[in-house]
Amino acid sequence: MHWKEILPSDQYIAYMNDRLHETDRDVLMLLYQPLIGAVACGIYMTLASELSRHPGKTAEKTHKSLMIFTGKHLDEIFQERKKLEAIGLLKVYRVKKAEEIVHYYELLPPLSPEAFFKDDLLSVFLYNRLGSKEQYLHLRNLFRIDRVEDEEKEEITRSFDQVFVSLHPSEMNGTHPDMLAAVTSAASLEGRNTDDSRYHLGEDSFDFSAMLAFLPAFVPKEPLQTKENQTAIKQLAFLYKLDPLEMSKVLQDAMVHSDDFDPDELRKHAKQRYRLHEADKPPRLGLRTQPPELRSLKTAPKTEEEKQIHYFETTSPLEYLEEQSNGAKVYPGDIEIIEQLLFEYKLPPGVVNVLLEYMFIQYDKKLSKALAYKIASHWRRANIRTVKEAMDFAKKEYSKLEERKKNQDAAGQKQPAQKSTKSTVRQEPLPKWMTDESWNTAKENEDEWLEAKKKVAQYREMLKNTRQEGE
Repeated sequence: MHWKEILPSDQYIAYMNDRLHETDRDVLMLLYQPLIGAVACGIYMTLASELSRHPGKTAEKTHKSLMIFTGKHLDEIFQERKKLEAIGLLKVYRVKKAEEIVHYYELLPPLSPEAFFKDDLLSVFLYNRLGSKEQYLHLRNLFRIDRVEDEEKEEITRSFDQVFVSLHPSEMNGTHPDMLAAVTSAASLEGRNTDDSRYHLGEDSFDFSAMLAFLPAFVPKEPLQTKENQTAIKQLAFLYKLDPLEMSKVLQDAMVHSDDFDPDELRKHAKQRYRLHEADKPPRLGLRTQPPELRSLKTAPKTEEEKQIHYFETTSPLEYLEEQSNGAKVYPGDIEIIEQLLFEYKLPPGVVNVLLEYMFIQYDKKLSKALAYKIASHWRRANIRTVKEAMDFAKKEYSKLEERKKNQDAAGQKQPAQKSTKSTVRQEPLPKWMTDESWNTAKENEDEWLEAKKKVAQYREMLKNTRQEGE
């Protein structure tokens, strides 16, 4: 939640080591906006516009002013800010001064059109967002430069020595102390950073050492040690969801006829391996929250139940686990469980959140892989797709467990010598959405269902007796 990181009264200092040019604005609106949305782009342009009009290219304000300028709640600003960070348009720093926190926002200019379309992640995700080859090519052609090609043209550009005469060494070397200080100054100057690879994948996103261990002896390891090549490998592994073993096989195919590392060759073989499983479907990228078409709320939440639904729908499962851990790093095994629930069991993120909370309630904050997968299979067969459906289903399951527990307790009272070997469930206070009478009608529905089931059984027995009498 945003209040754990920023408050409206917190100050921010925005700065930029360069200025936006016309091409940058076109790239931001036409290429980045389909990936991160209009709100994130609007926040970026608001900060950039402030800096372009501010002497010294810094702007000091509070987040309250940013809320006023954008007309957005701080929670939404915080969520959209994370998109800017992830896509490589913003770096965020924080400094604690006395009793207040100051945030530093370093704005980074967009990639050049050529660098954007050469980037494996961004170009593929843009293609996926646009939804058609024609739309993608049209957008790319907007930035295309028609080069003048003529085989008969002869270059006649003058070289330096053809224009300038030879100078005396004293004219080339500035020996005056003031001149020496001026030409060797380390002061930062505005200008575009030549390194276009600003966004990065987390250190734990890919186990590079494990991949090297899987490589056979005949594959040279030295070309793979450079930062540039490691970045290319990690990007492709992330893009095409290749684990260290699979990536080692892709590297073998790419380097089988050469001792040199060729990123284009690696890219080709990675695409081939991906297409074996996914045909021609491009990889997708998204914030793993409940998709809009599966959300129950179309307006701002008002009741407590709607607020709880809104929380489950707008929070990713990883963020949910982080909050349950009070901001601590999530155990990698728990992340693996989330990935399986999302991709193998095909549960929507909001439903995964409800499943996790249901497990934490029943089993004292313990996350069991086998049990999570068993519940996920059950929910998947029940075709649970929305948060509301998941919450209602969880209430019903909880009522069944409570009824079963009461029956076991009653049986135990009749036979006090026997000891129950069943594991006890959590006795801590339950969340309001599971216990509030205004929400929880599962018990009544359960009684109606049992009564209906009993009547069906009686009707079947009557038909059976009638059939026997007729025979």
